[in-house]
Amino acid sequence: MSSTPYSEPLEFEIRPSRLMATLLFAIHVTAAVVCVQLPLAVSSRLVILLAILGSLMWNAVIFWRHTPKRLRWSLEGGWSITDYRGVTQNMELMPEAHLGSWFVIAHFRTSAGRRHAVMLARDSCSMQGWRRLRVMLKYGIPKN
Repeated sequence: MSSTPYSEPLEFEIRPSRLMATLLFAIHVTAAVVCVQLPLAVSSRLVILLAILGSLMWNAVIFWRHTPKRLRWSLEGGWSITDYRGVTQNMELMPEAHLGSWFVIAHFRTSAGRRHAVMLARDSCSMQGWRRLRVMLKYGIPKN
């Protein structure tokens, strides 16, 4: 097995995570089950269930739109992210990041100064890309 040079460009396709989608769905189903058990009038429970359904649909749209399609880093070009519409933006990696065992959250800043957080679950990309991203977020990017 050969190792990848640390300063070699990092680029991988990102797909929406099944783990995160399952978690999102489970949270809403749990809320619906609890709602059914509440000692309220049927009409009140129906309104709450419709609100839970609306929340699920809204969060599914947000989940889809906030999952980038591609993440790229190179020594010459820095970081760039391609969103769900296919628009690529150059970004600056912020120093804070969360490195969990099954997901990471990286914080970026656009050239206009807007902050952008990217959450990637382990099943969102290739394992090689996942490992290299975790190393870069933990130890920093190489300096020439």
